Amino acid sequence: KSTTHALVYLLHSILVALERGSCTARLFFEDFKKGFDLVDHNVIIKELTLLGTPPSIIRWIKAFLCDREQCVRVGTSMSSWKKTNGGLPQGTKLGPLLFAVLINSLLKNWPSRIKFVDDTSALEIIPRFSSSLMPLVVNEISDYALERGMELNYKKCKQMLINFLKYKGSDDENPIYVAGKPVETVSSFKLLGVWISNDLSWNTHVDMVLKKANSRLYALRLLKKAGLQASHIVQIYISFIRSRIEYASPVWSSIPKSLSDILESVQKRALSIAYPDLLYDEALEISNLQYLSTRRDISCKKFVESLRRDVSPYNPLTQIMEIRPGVKTHDYDLRNDRTAEQPLWSETTERLKNFVTRKYY
Repeated sequence: KSTTHALVYLLHSILVALERGSCTARLFFEDFKKGFDLVDHNVIIKELTLLGTPPSIIRWIKAFLCDREQCVRVGTSMSSWKKTNGGLPQGTKLGPLLFAVLINSLLKNWPSRIKFVDDTSALEIIPRFSSSLMPLVVNEISDYALERGMELNYKKCKQMLINFLKYKGSDDENPIYVAGKPVETVSSFKLLGVWISNDLSWNTHVDMVLKKANSRLYALRLLKKAGLQASHIVQIYISFIRSRIEYASPVWSSIPKSLSDILESVQKRALSIAYPDLLYDEALEISNLQYLSTRRDISCKKFVESLRRDVSPYNPLTQIMEIRPGVKTHDYDLRNDRTAEQPLWSETTERLKNFVTRKYY
């Protein structure tokens, strides 16, 4: 599935657990040192065999990986060609797929995890007054990597604690070590393109998105000065600015109005560049655009609708969208017209009520 599916699954799991109270969420974000470059071809072939891949496909992949040559060119000078004894060629469609095969069995016995190509994150829900098992999980990840000729990058591995309990304890309790060095605890982390914060707010994410959007608005001003048509400026805004603003919007669609207005101001400025003499609503109409908040609402509805249609048993999101037992098997109701299918939740926090898996389901 997409990065949006992975992030929604992770955040839904955290929000539901915290809703029950008396617990803390602990996240470990791993990073493999030169992940694609240190892949052992023999390990890939072994993993494919264990997955029951047809021999003809294995031979084809082996021919694709083995006996590859590479050289270094600086200007007009070029080194001699050398054969590579490992690694996956980046920029190919097979590269990410084969890396996913390589880490397919990583943390297979740890239920709370998300893996997306070379990004793996482990989640632990720690009941109050209980010890964390995350150090053991990280040791398992490290051993798994070493067995396959890879190595965790301790400088880029991070952990995050999400704790709303009055007694928060110490970050030094059950520390995590990678290569003998303690893993840094962070308050925010960019995971699959979205900034997640330990207070579950979206201020950091919006700030980062805003910085990139503002730098690209400058390019629109230069294009306007160069005499580019307004309709073309709008198309460039849609392609290079709005697409970045709306990335994975179902994940963070529950932002408060203050942050929503900040994001909307980016589109206002973009349209003021294209149509300097028009009001915002007039510019929206002539450019056939919608408010960003409206587009996020539509995106969330489409996202949840796609989950309703997905009957795959391998999509964990379809399993967490719970329905009350006792679904009606007839089309009449002697008491009222309400359907018997009712969501199985009664949240008390706005965080979970406004999350995409609840608000739009």
